Amino acid sequence: MTVLNTELKGTAERAGESRGGARAWLARALRGGRGTLRGSRPDAGFTLLEIMVVLAIIALLAGGVGAAVFKNYKKAQVSTAKLRVKAARDATAQYMMDNTSNCPRGIDDLVSQKYLDRSNAKDPWGKELIFHCPGTNDTDSADISSAGPDRQEGTGDDIQSWNL
Repeated sequence: MTVLNTELKGTAERAGESRGGARAWLARALRGGRGTLRGSRPDAGFTLLEIMVVLAIIALLAGGVGAAVFKNYKKAQVSTAKLRVKAARDATAQYMMDNTSNCPRGIDDLVSQKYLDRSNAKDPWGKELIFHCPGTNDTDSADISSAGPDRQEGTGDDIQSWNL
């Protein structure tokens, strides 16, 4: 403290200031030129490093959640496709009972006569269901299938009414 007093005294004498001027200089020096004392308040913001760490943690969490949700979404699409193929198969059986075992001309015939809802006429991937009546695999009804997630007919992921 004595060194500071000596420095203040020397500064005031050199500048020709009064004792009040030295106090003002000391106050400005302690404030750091910003109008408040440095030790009177904590820093108001976050450092760039802190923000980057928080963003990295959020990205990791979002990536893990996104992967789990996407996997379940694909399973739900396959499940929905199976339900739609079953609905079309059941609608075809109902049509054939009502029309003396005659086959409908196609999915559009089932939709127009209200045996099948328009939303069930396509698979979850946007393709029309594949319809063959009379069926070669299901000779009492129709062969109805979906091309599956890869949208290619005749591959291993196809969803077929005779395998449900």
